[in-house]
Amino acid sequence: MLKSCFCKFKERLVLKAWIFLMLTIVCEVFGVSVMNYSQEGNQIFVYGFMFAMIGVAYYFMSLSIRTISVGVAYAIWEIVGLSLITLIAVFIFDTSLKTQEYIGLALAIVGIVLVNLGEKHEDEKGVENV
Repeated sequence: MLKSCFCKFKERLVLKAWIFLMLTIVCEVFGVSVMNYSQEGNQIFVYGFMFAMIGVAYYFMSLSIRTISVGVAYAIWEIVGLSLITLIAVFIFDTSLKTQEYIGLALAIVGIVLVNLGEKHEDEKGVENV
C-alpha cells in the first residue's frame, strides 16, 4: 500500500516536471519570436515582453530540473525550442532555410532522442537501468 502511494506520488512529480519543461519551451518560443517585431516600433514593449518570457522560462526550467536531469532537460529545451522557433520563422515570417539547415535540425533532433535513450531510468523496484 505504502509503496503504491509512493509510486503514484513519484509519477505525479515526473509528470509535473515534464509539464514545467514544456512551459519552459513555450515561454522561450514566445519570447524569442516577438523579437522580429522589434523593428516595427514600440521596442520597449517588445523587449520587455521578451525578457519577461525568458525569465519565466528559466523559472519553469528550475522547477523541471528538480526531477529531470539538467543535461536532458536543457538539451530538450534547446532543440525543441530551436525547432519551434525555426518553424515559426518559416511559416509566419516567411524565412527560407537552406538544405543544410534542415539537415542540421534533423541531426539535432536525432541527438536529443539519443540523449533521452541514454538517460538512466528506475524500474519499479527502484533499481537503476541503463
